[in-house]
Amino acid sequence: MNKHERVRAAIRGEEVDHVPAGFWLHFPKEMAFGEAAVDAHLDFYRETDVDLLKVMNEHLYRVESPVRTPADWARWRPLKVKTSYLQKQVDIVKAVTDRLGGEVPIIATIHGVFISTFHGSKLPEETIFGHNLATEHLRHSPESVVPALNAVTETLIEWSLACLEAGADGIYYGAQGGEEHRFSEDIFLNYVKPYDLKVLEALRDKTDLLCLHICKDRTRLPLYKDFSADVVNWAIHEGKYDLKEGRKLFEIALLGGLDDRSGVMVDGGEGEIAAEVRSLISEFGKTSFILGADCTLPTEMPLGKIRAAVSAARSL
Repeated sequence: MNKHERVRAAIRGEEVDHVPAGFWLHFPKEMAFGEAAVDAHLDFYRETDVDLLKVMNEHLYRVESPVRTPADWARWRPLKVKTSYLQKQVDIVKAVTDRLGGEVPIIATIHGVFISTFHGSKLPEETIFGHNLATEHLRHSPESVVPALNAVTETLIEWSLACLEAGADGIYYGAQGGEEHRFSEDIFLNYVKPYDLKVLEALRDKTDLLCLHICKDRTRLPLYKDFSADVVNWAIHEGKYDLKEGRKLFEIALLGGLDDRSGVMVDGGEGEIAAEVRSLISEFGKTSFILGADCTLPTEMPLGKIRAAVSAARSL
């Protein structure tokens, strides 16, 4: 099997010669944009030999006028990809796929509606983990945020389609907002989930490699069960659902298995990583599974560790 065949077979629940693997990390700031980003992805692929390559996206959503009151959200309008900075990300996707698309399936990163709304409104002192107006206004004045949510949704659909047209095989969609500590279930169901679903539904018949990444810890995983995707990934080491429980919940291919911030990938040697991978696959099985991590690996991680995990998967 080549990498395209292997990944598609895993997604369809068919037999594979070995479990495919996909890992990624944020590159240093000087390698995040333009030709430097293209070269970073090429070097990463050559050094790790992953079966699935994700194009990182550091072009975060932004709106020039700051949000300080709930009324400010009404000023948001959709961004046009071809006439904005968003096109620079599409250019990276095209450059990477032009060079590697024949060898490996490539997925383009799209940050979801809530996190993009946060990025667009973020004040210098705000963080996603602490106080921020996107979270605050959705909690206490959710209707005021609707114009921005609509604008972001329309933009993300256009941006995703542009990445597919540029050559990406699929989309890696980072959904966020379902964390237990962020919103009530009603807020998530009425003001976060519907907008994520609109993006995913717009892409459903455009690709057979739609990866749903459920980001952050302590997420209400069952609320994502009906999200349309081919592959799902979440933090199994920071929540209530391990791989076996997640398989019962989603009934689609899973991506993950290894912790991205602690454990063997971070603290272990290559031999320990190989042993952990072999144990994981032996226990979980080779069907409908892509080996990966809970989320993005540390930027400074030696790429030999990733190569060790990929090689171990191929040994079974």
